[in-house]
Amino acid sequence: MIEVNEEVEDRRPRLSDPVQAARLSSIAVPDLSIVVVTWNSARWIERCLRSIPPACEGLAYEIVVYDNGSFDDTLDRVEQWGAGDALAPHVIRSSNNDGFAAATNRAFKESRGRYFFMLNPDCELAPLALTRLVEFMESDPSAAAAAPLLEDESGESQREFQLRRLPTFRSLLSEIFAFAKLLPRNRATAHYRYRDLELTSPQRIEQPAAAALLIRREVFDEVGPLDERFMPAWFEDVDYSRRLANAGKAMYVVPSAVARHYGGASLEHLSFSRFNELWYRNMWLYARKWFGEGEAEALRWAIMLGLILRSFAALIGIAHPEVGKWRAIRAYVHAMGRAFHRWTVSSRSS
Repeated sequence: MIEVNEEVEDRRPRLSDPVQAARLSSIAVPDLSIVVVTWNSARWIERCLRSIPPACEGLAYEIVVYDNGSFDDTLDRVEQWGAGDALAPHVIRSSNNDGFAAATNRAFKESRGRYFFMLNPDCELAPLALTRLVEFMESDPSAAAAAPLLEDESGESQREFQLRRLPTFRSLLSEIFAFAKLLPRNRATAHYRYRDLELTSPQRIEQPAAAALLIRREVFDEVGPLDERFMPAWFEDVDYSRRLANAGKAMYVVPSAVARHYGGASLEHLSFSRFNELWYRNMWLYARKWFGEGEAEALRWAIMLGLILRSFAALIGIAHPEVGKWRAIRAYVHAMGRAFHRWTVSSRSS
């Protein structure tokens, strides 16, 4: 059963360092607040933090690290990296894993920059990446948010992971039944994944991944916080992109700004079974929020059918062989059971 905390504010952690809080309050409002949400991110965090200063040339910035109850040495590494530095990260410690949305919302309240940048710990910014994003935003007052172009560890573009149009009932069905893998050249998939988008200049997009995303503070204030029901992660950025679109806000990708996204920070401490449960639960939660009741219910049955088909694929060795046949089947069966019982959702909306 997925438990959803209804009393978020009652558990809100306090500033971990009053001296640092006093120092920050005496400094002029920075151009940029960079928020990194960590959860057992020790193997990623130092590389992420090291990349920030050269990415921010010419900008006044602050770094806020919100730690979701890590039980590894993430915070030790953060403190060692920032020791003696005037721009050492401001650390907010939670004793729980509050999820990405809740952590981001609380970090936003403790930040002060004119722009607010969400940065995953498994991302490494290229030099001048944030400088170029802010310059673009300053040049186009109509832009509400902007993202750098993501690449993988080998330098290959991650555009199909990063850039999507807002999902429809049909596009989510395509994801459930893996049409993009079975029929990679079909027009619907190409449209959904922006394969026709020319990335030599800034382009307006509907849904960039929140692994690295810059937002104007006044826009975040206006549209409101991330929906904390999408816990611990996945689909909270899709939901926020739809809310921005509904508010008439424009989002862009800026190819001259680059970030390397290694991937896996959200997955390496979750079992394959738990990931499947949460991924499909949050997909359905998104459908319940934005689609009609009939489409949301149809999607739930499609999820169960898709998981049955994936179980057969695992049985014959073509679905997630790296996980192992029986482990994959058990995970799919577990996710089917959760879908059959409609998971556990809160009635609260953002």
